[in-house]
Amino acid sequence: MNFCKKCGAVMAFASGICTRCGTQNGGAGDSSTGGGFGAGVGPAWGRNPGMQGRIPDPAATVANNPDYARNDLIRTLEKYKSLLAECEELKGMIKPQSSFPTSEQTDFKKRSFIKFFWPFLVAAPVAYYVVYLLSTFIAVFSLRDVVDSDYMSRTAMTDTLMGMIVALIIAGAIIFFGVKVSKRKQADFNRNAEYMNREASERYQKGLQNQRMITLYQENQNEMRLYEKFVPEKYRTAAQLEAIIEIIKDKRADTVEDAIELL
Repeated sequence: MNFCKKCGAVMAFASGICTRCGTQNGGAGDSSTGGGFGAGVGPAWGRNPGMQGRIPDPAATVANNPDYARNDLIRTLEKYKSLLAECEELKGMIKPQSSFPTSEQTDFKKRSFIKFFWPFLVAAPVAYYVVYLLSTFIAVFSLRDVVDSDYMSRTAMTDTLMGMIVALIIAGAIIFFGVKVSKRKQADFNRNAEYMNREASERYQKGLQNQRMITLYQENQNEMRLYEKFVPEKYRTAAQLEAIIEIIKDKRADTVEDAIELL
């Protein structure tokens, strides 16, 4: 394998023009390639004589190729910019963890039909006896001046039977009305309970997601401390870093300080 004597790029042949930097490389007798008699260690090769012509020297590569340092700086700044942009986005999304439930357990339980129907079940017999006793009292009071005992007996029985029928009708109406109302109330309550349980479960899941965002934000903050030394505090925003990176990419500046002066 052959390398360019200036930038260290891999070349198909030992001699020829480097496709990266355009340098003309010599033939087998060129001292920089380590191929001829008495060949020394070229500036772009490793210091181990046994490895001459095979392994590029990174330090010499950086020194002979300014674009290498610039590209490395750009990669560093772009990584820092991505962390900053993610942190800025997370900061706007994160909410206090105390506003979310700590468990998925829900407290809204469904209710059975009897929970709503029992007041009507009690009211029906009470209404029956009240109406029955009231009709009996009215029948007795209306016959207080009647002298004929047979007539009074027949009338009292008739009035009592009518009172019983009326009481049964009222009690039945209460039961029928109670069934309709209780079913509607049960359906509404259980539907609301399901909604509240679903809301509680969703809020718990959002709390887990919020905690993951908090963890990611803290990890990004810790990682960004490795990059803060490259950029002054005033310019540690995604927008400012984007402008600095563009200036360096356009080769109008080689350092962050020079790029800041152009802002």
